Amino acid sequence: MPRVQPTISFQALRNVTEKWLWRDKRTGVVVTGYNPPKDAIEKVQKPYFIRYITSKGITEQGEVITLKVNLQRMQRLVKFTASNQCRWVRDYLVIEVDGMRVITH
Repeated sequence: MPRVQPTISFQALRNVTEKWLWRDKRTGVVVTGYNPPKDAIEKVQKPYFIRYITSKGITEQGEVITLKVNLQRMQRLVKFTASNQCRWVRDYLVIEVDGMRVITH
C-alpha cells in the first residue's frame, strides 16, 4: 500500500463516476468518455467501486453505476450491479471511489 493515498475532490468525483463505454461506429474501437453519441453501438455505463457511509452510520461498498445526480443536494442515485438495488448516496459521505480517497473538507 502506498504511503500517500491518492485523493480526489468533489469536483473530480463527478468525472470519475459518470463515465460511459461505447463502440465507435466508424472504427469499431471501444471508447471511454462522458457524452456518448446518440447512434453509438453497445452503449453502457462504466461501473466503479464505491465505499461510503449511510445516513445511519453504516459503511457499505460495492460495484455501482450512477443513474441520476442531484447537484443542489449533492446526492447521486446509484444502482449496485450485483443486486440491482438502487440507493441515494450523499457525496460528502463517500469515502473511496475506485481506490482513490475523497477529500471531505
